[in-house]
Amino acid sequence: MVIKFLNLGMTNRRLLSIVLFFWLISFLYLIIGAILFSRSSFEGVILIVFSQLLLLGEIIVCLFYIFPKFWRANKAISLTVSVISLLLTIVFLRYSFEEVLFVKYLGFKPNPHLDPYYFIYDNFYFSLPGVFIALIVYLVAKSFEVEKKNKVLQAGMEQAELNFLKSQLNPHFLYNTLNYMYSIALPLSENLSTAILKLSDTMRYTLAQNKRDMLTLGEEVVFIEDYIALHSMQFHPNFYHTFLITGAIDRLLFPPLLLAPFVENAIKHGITHVEKQPVNIRLNVTPAILEFEVSNYINTQFQEKGSGIGIANVKRRLEILYPGKHTLHMEKNDLVYRISLIVKLW
Repeated sequence: MVIKFLNLGMTNRRLLSIVLFFWLISFLYLIIGAILFSRSSFEGVILIVFSQLLLLGEIIVCLFYIFPKFWRANKAISLTVSVISLLLTIVFLRYSFEEVLFVKYLGFKPNPHLDPYYFIYDNFYFSLPGVFIALIVYLVAKSFEVEKKNKVLQAGMEQAELNFLKSQLNPHFLYNTLNYMYSIALPLSENLSTAILKLSDTMRYTLAQNKRDMLTLGEEVVFIEDYIALHSMQFHPNFYHTFLITGAIDRLLFPPLLLAPFVENAIKHGITHVEKQPVNIRLNVTPAILEFEVSNYINTQFQEKGSGIGIANVKRRLEILYPGKHTLHMEKNDLVYRISLIVKLW
């Protein structure tokens, strides 16, 4: 019930098991000592058991609820109020059990000279160690958790660096090979040599974006145009599209490959061979806003399967590069799929 109420994950369940283990050792130590060595009375043993159960409950509530929820710089007041409320609850429970229920049902002797202020102070003071124990355990557990996350992050960074270095070799090799193929194809076929040149240009752009975080928007547009030209040559003469550009694009610095995946997606999944159903691309740039829209008619007869990695990658990059400064809408009906991207540049 405690685990379900506190909604503990696997890591916290393991931590709870450790806390229960050490509490049980302490509990048995006190009980055995009270019975065998101190020869405590029945009342004394009951009070030890009750006080240790309260201590366990106090540690669990602090460790798994109060500290995880309020241990932040901006939660100091809530943290203080929660701890004080917990300690007052413990004082109330002690009074209810020790001065009322134990007297009534277990035959404890009542205390006619009980000073309520001293009782509150005494139990409040001696309940504080439970809070400190929970705090120490919480901070130690958090430090281990942070260290574990750092190790995982470091391993991920090293693997990402290896993958990045590996990925640089293959495109460079392919780019050099394409240049060699272009020189061979040039005297043989103009269409073939042009296609190889376009492919080489797109490869050069992808290599450039690996080295630089920002390129001119004009370079992105040229990349898109080369990509479209390759497909146009493949399906010539039955390839139809429109590409409307307004605004200054040559001086605006923009993250590379943020727009091209939407065009690739439209060509890949849309109709391109019907003149009245072209892929429509519109780019509008002002000093403050970039607007990009791509629409295509859905090809219901042929649907090429895709992983969706490209669009998901763009969404994540937009979240990182333009947090709160962009809107991306995707609309789909039975005929048309449309994306609309607005980026605030300032």
